Amino acid sequence: MSKIRKTNNLFKDFIDGASFSGGVIASFCLLFIALAISYEALMRYVFGAPTIWVKEVSVYLCIAIGFLGAAWALKTESHFSITIVVDLLKPQKQRILKIITHTMGILYSCVFIYKGVTMVIFSYQIEDISSGLLEVPLWIPEILLPCGGLLLALQFFKKLVEEITSNPKQEF
Repeated sequence: MSKIRKTNNLFKDFIDGASFSGGVIASFCLLFIALAISYEALMRYVFGAPTIWVKEVSVYLCIAIGFLGAAWALKTESHFSITIVVDLLKPQKQRILKIITHTMGILYSCVFIYKGVTMVIFSYQIEDISSGLLEVPLWIPEILLPCGGLLLALQFFKKLVEEITSNPKQEF
């Protein structure tokens, strides 16, 4: 195997591993939310002692699920898509459309990263905190935006490279 191909495979494995890690973290966040809400219901309705943290933490974890799980969903093609028109196109046109779509996804993700980083820096500089009882410094949950954007950009880039380097004649 050539050195370039080994490097390419290593890079793809790194991106897939990072996406998988984001998906695993998102899954654990979902599990934690389910357990925390069950705990909240038990404490509130059985013991009459509601918690002060479940609602706020659950919101932050929902954000984590969306941002950290997006790259894994892209890798596994789990995103919602309507393909009625795309399915009618010839394979070569589908390939061109995928290249355009992946490029647009990278551009969107880069804007997402940039805006996320500027928001995190701003929140950190002004020492912005949540209005909830936990008073969480907002830069902590906000850092999920650029992290998720980076994972998404990497996965779009990997898909773009795969699409460009694939041999379209083998697909027929």
